[in-house]
Amino acid sequence: MTVQLQFFPQRHPIHRLSEEMKREFVRAQQSVLPVAFPSAFSFCERVLSDLKLAITPPAEMKDKPAAAAADLELADLVTLFDGMLRSANIPNSARQMHADNLSRRAQLIRAFDSPDTVLEWVTTKVVQIVADLPKTAADIEVGRNPGDVLDPYLLAANQALLCEGDFKQAISATVTHKALMILEGLMGHLHEEVIGRMRGNVRNPEPRADNAEILDFTLNPFPGADVVQPPLFDGDCLRLHQIKSKTGTLNSSGGKRLAEQMRQLRMAYPGGELYSHSLVGNTLRGHRSMGGMLRVEPSLIVQVGQASFRVLTGSESGAELLVRVYQAAFELAAEQTGYSVENMTRAIVQTFIKRAEAEGEGYLESVVHKSTRGTAANLDSRTYTGGRDQKSD
Repeated sequence: MTVQLQFFPQRHPIHRLSEEMKREFVRAQQSVLPVAFPSAFSFCERVLSDLKLAITPPAEMKDKPAAAAADLELADLVTLFDGMLRSANIPNSARQMHADNLSRRAQLIRAFDSPDTVLEWVTTKVVQIVADLPKTAADIEVGRNPGDVLDPYLLAANQALLCEGDFKQAISATVTHKALMILEGLMGHLHEEVIGRMRGNVRNPEPRADNAEILDFTLNPFPGADVVQPPLFDGDCLRLHQIKSKTGTLNSSGGKRLAEQMRQLRMAYPGGELYSHSLVGNTLRGHRSMGGMLRVEPSLIVQVGQASFRVLTGSESGAELLVRVYQAAFELAAEQTGYSVENMTRAIVQTFIKRAEAEGEGYLESVVHKSTRGTAANLDSRTYTGGRDQKSD
């Protein structure tokens, strides 16, 4: 059965999308807060039901829109639910815990039509990444790139200037830094996927066409866009979004390439709005690629921080909504993996101690030698043969 899209002109190119993508548009339109919850009462009723609490929200909430409750910040949600719990004669000893849990659940329901599905997906991704976090000395001595070795001079500065001469603390800081670099790489992918699953949004899937740069209404309908928002009422428009973590994520040339893709989308989908977002930031000052992007596509709207979250989530508390699902997923992943920087540091330091003792030198000297000495043929371009390892004599 052919899917009929709402709020698009009859001859709009959007009708050429695949039936699968059209169904995603319909799902997004039906998931937005005012459609899913006709009142603040029904929204709070869902929250209370999810946590198995047989409490009825105040009757006066039936006359208020869902956003009156759903778009409150966390502290205000705690106050709201604490009042309901107090009216239901919940004991003081349990009220704070329930109010906190209800408030966090409310933000997840505000963000997602199926919060548990999203939470499970994010947790699985985080658990997979934790497997790549530093666990051994080898993990911090050499990165994924063989040329990315532990810098002994930075380690010396770390130990002397930041860690009061404590070698273990310096290694702990190094492990933490390596782990954060890996997690930073994860966050960009999470942002695109998680925001794409929020109410009113469609995640633009990975292109199935051979050339990811070429627009194909069936196989690659939105090259360059990460998230698509279909219109929600007559007179509303299609919105196409690029999402990055920070304003410095792209350099000028990368920004120009993405702007060219957005220009292509403007011509393909008349009347649509184009956005480039940097989620983390509180000013456009210092944006490395904005100037080049706007020269290529002047209609592009560049936003950062709360301005971006307002458009992407339809809420003034959008940034909190995103952190809530991450916080819950990270806590679950921590329970499942048991990863601890302290435990990893202890094992790594023991490796350095044993190596230094075996070589009859200090810890730092051992790192210097490990980071600078290699097979002779691999240290000089006159003898280096690319990816083929040279064996020591």
